[in-house]
Amino acid sequence: MKTKTRRILALLIYITLIFLPLIVFLLFPMPPGRNFWRDFSVMLGFVGLSMAGLQFLPTARIPFLSNVFDLDGIYRVHHILSVLSVLLIFLHPVILLVNNPYTLLLLNPFTAPWRAQAGLIGLAALVLIAITSVLRKDLKLDYNAWHGLHDLLALVIAVFAIIHLLKVNYYMTAPAMRVAWLVEIIIWIGAAIYMRAIKPWQISRRPFTVDRIIPEVAETYTLVLKPIGHDGLDFHAGQVAWLNINSSPFTLHRNPFSISGSAHQKDELRFSIKAVGDFTSMVGQLKGGETVYVDGPYGSFCPDAPITQNGLVMLAGGIGIAPIMSILHTLADQHDQRPLFLFYGNHSEGKIPFKAEIEQLSKQLNLQVTHVLEIPAEKLESESGFITSELLKRKLPQNYADLYYFICGPLPMIDAMEANLHAMHVPGRQVNSEKYEMA
Repeated sequence: MKTKTRRILALLIYITLIFLPLIVFLLFPMPPGRNFWRDFSVMLGFVGLSMAGLQFLPTARIPFLSNVFDLDGIYRVHHILSVLSVLLIFLHPVILLVNNPYTLLLLNPFTAPWRAQAGLIGLAALVLIAITSVLRKDLKLDYNAWHGLHDLLALVIAVFAIIHLLKVNYYMTAPAMRVAWLVEIIIWIGAAIYMRAIKPWQISRRPFTVDRIIPEVAETYTLVLKPIGHDGLDFHAGQVAWLNINSSPFTLHRNPFSISGSAHQKDELRFSIKAVGDFTSMVGQLKGGETVYVDGPYGSFCPDAPITQNGLVMLAGGIGIAPIMSILHTLADQHDQRPLFLFYGNHSEGKIPFKAEIEQLSKQLNLQVTHVLEIPAEKLESESGFITSELLKRKLPQNYADLYYFICGPLPMIDAMEANLHAMHVPGRQVNSEKYEMA
């Protein structure tokens, strides 16, 4: 099945599942209707709840989805739909209150019936998930601590939402509605089991070991892994994987990194990592022999895709060069001679990872390299300042709008590059940005 077909099919299924309770309400026999606003609020709650529950799917990193959609796109949609689901569910009791002020009595936790209390508990957990996700960095929540809290709150939401549905039990008395919600709940449970049991079990059967650590420039290391008892990982250059080092794949402690080695070197797996946090800082302290579990690969980019064949422009900043090193090594191993252009931004000449390696690759490939430094270089031929649309136009051929662009680096740099390409009228379908965030 072609990628485009799989993408359309996945979207249709996902949208249908979100609106399944509403579709059933409109097409199948239901109990006698009540006033418009009451039914409208119930339908908002139904759609919001199904939307919230189905957020398990985009975060489960199911290969069918992760290899069809860009990861950054999946996470952006996940964030947007999560907030929208909170809004829809929140509107459910608000509309009931406006329509019937006596509904306010249901907010008293001491006198309200269990059906109302369950709904309020589920809503509170949903609001907490939204707040802690949107404001995680502002609240200075450690990612792994947030991840555990997120899972706990998701469980609370699912349990109390189901209790609320069954206790209210008005439209749920309709057989079609019961079947619809049974389908939804089975999908929720199935996605949770896949994420927390099946996937970790699969990962545990294909371990790697740390073969060596290669120091690059200051605070940057290349982690070289060897497969244990299997043939290694099949991946496309430019993809990403999650790593567990010296811990069980069933734990929540895993971190995403771009693969930096050639896709043709099956006997080893490389990740180039800069020390910027607790986990990344310990990479340089590894001694070798540690067990590593790899969850991946993920990402829809493939350098062999037809859309990239006119030429590939790579825009990198700092350690964002990691997936691009994978692309360059892979193309060199397959003796690819398509036009390649690398614009690489760094602070100064002494802080350029893989400088010598890139120079060597430029001799094997049809590669034009442009170093762009904030502090002007003394020896290296380079541009000063930042990568701009004027620089790109000056260095690229006249048919630059026909080339494919791969961007990876700090988020401000990626945003600036996307703005540059938009100003240059490069079609969005020819731009791939590696800029997803975990929450």
